[in-house]
Amino acid sequence: MSTSFSLSKREAASKVYVTQCTSTSDANRRPHTILANHHFNRRVDIIMPTNAYEGAVGLSPILNGRKFAEDWRYYHTTTPLGSFFKPEFLNQYIKKDNCLVLSLAEIDTEDVYCIYNGILRLSLRKETYERIGLQGKTSRFSKSRFYVEMNLRSPNFLPGHKGFDKLIKAADNSPLRHPVPFLICVFSSGDHSSSVPPLPDYFKATAYPQLYNFTHIQNPVIVPQLSPCNSAIKLAESSYHSISKKDKEDYADEVIREGLLHILEWTSLLGLQSERIQYQRMIDPLLSTYSVFHDEDAEGTADPQTEKVVKICIEGFLTSKMTKQIFDDLLKYLPATSWAAMTVYGFPDAPVSWASDEHSYLIGGENDYTIVIKPEELGDAERSLLAFEVVGSNDSHS
Repeated sequence: MSTSFSLSKREAASKVYVTQCTSTSDANRRPHTILANHHFNRRVDIIMPTNAYEGAVGLSPILNGRKFAEDWRYYHTTTPLGSFFKPEFLNQYIKKDNCLVLSLAEIDTEDVYCIYNGILRLSLRKETYERIGLQGKTSRFSKSRFYVEMNLRSPNFLPGHKGFDKLIKAADNSPLRHPVPFLICVFSSGDHSSSVPPLPDYFKATAYPQLYNFTHIQNPVIVPQLSPCNSAIKLAESSYHSISKKDKEDYADEVIREGLLHILEWTSLLGLQSERIQYQRMIDPLLSTYSVFHDEDAEGTADPQTEKVVKICIEGFLTSKMTKQIFDDLLKYLPATSWAAMTVYGFPDAPVSWASDEHSYLIGGENDYTIVIKPEELGDAERSLLAFEVVGSNDSHS
């Protein structure tokens, strides 16, 4: 089941798309498509109970970086766009699907370039677009911006062909010739039979290690009910007996929506290590009226469920294959009685978000997602999941 709603009633507002799914969902459906189609990832946060983390020994290789050490690198360099079309890089990386490239600039006011899955995407200001001599389209979000897209793996993308020669001419003689800062992620084919080939010397790039920051939240936190649908049905059946069936259904839908949004808000506060969700931490109600929802009737007591949790932060230029591997291992090794939340943050100034969806910044540049893994319930043959896609207003994914 999938439902979506906007965070704001304003027309130009960020949106949250919520999917309730299972661990055995088809590979062509959420959450697997969320993971596979999100190209430019800058950070992964994993939050779980401390005792689950300590007991999930199989997670250690992927959370401490050993699993990616041999077949992944990322670099920072300042170079012209044309450097990526030289045979040494084009044939070794782009043609073999072994790289991601992203220029570091502010997408609303500057030119931004990226390469993913062999596709070159140029997000350009009007004055740049009019001088490069390449065919493109007007941006969905601004008439003063244009984007150009080319398949660098096309059989016709070879010296002597019109498309290739036009791109090389633009890269050498137009505003595209100026050096700009880039992040380059290079990786092996994924079969672990070969290591990452070295980056060509002409890039003069600085290699960056992946950063791991383990942060333990020492104080117990309040854990909400992770199945708001059950509460919604129960409330709708037991409340307002005199209202119509349709009104009860509308009421249940609203409770479900608010419950799902509360779970997303709670995971965000967990990531921030906020005192608002820590047990027996008194927050002045004049400063914040937020409180963690817990189902009193389900437990037979007003005392909320509390647990100590750990947050693992993985930073770097992460590919969709890496985030999918992290998720698969988390799903595999997480104890059946435990929950976990995995949040993936995209680069806010990337020209694309999911698949080939055009992305811009405007207010926040959100293109992030959170997947919550629920504890197994008695008799379940699969894990229940909640997937939240947080999409900025200037993103065609919405």
